[in-house]
Amino acid sequence: MNLDANGWQFEKRKWRFGILACLKIKHQDDFEKLLNRIAGVYADFNYPEDMDSFINYLPPKVDFDLSKYSKEENVLRLINLFNDFLNKEHQYLQSDINF
Repeated sequence: MNLDANGWQFEKRKWRFGILACLKIKHQDDFEKLLNRIAGVYADFNYPEDMDSFINYLPPKVDFDLSKYSKEENVLRLINLFNDFLNKEHQYLQSDINF
């Protein structure tokens, strides 16, 4: 990759972060709707692997038995994974090591 490609990828990550952060605020009272909207962003950004862990229609990557938990617990697990992702992405975007 050249510098232009790296710069473009960084800009795409900023846009994705901004969209996801806005969705989190907009749908803070409806986690299932939030997860559906997140899945739309996942598709819009060409299915980035770093989002796989909290996409509601994908099976868990780790050995995790969904049937041992209620629907609400599984939704909360995805929301927690999403929040962890947003926090890590925010830290990455705030760092100066990218340029």
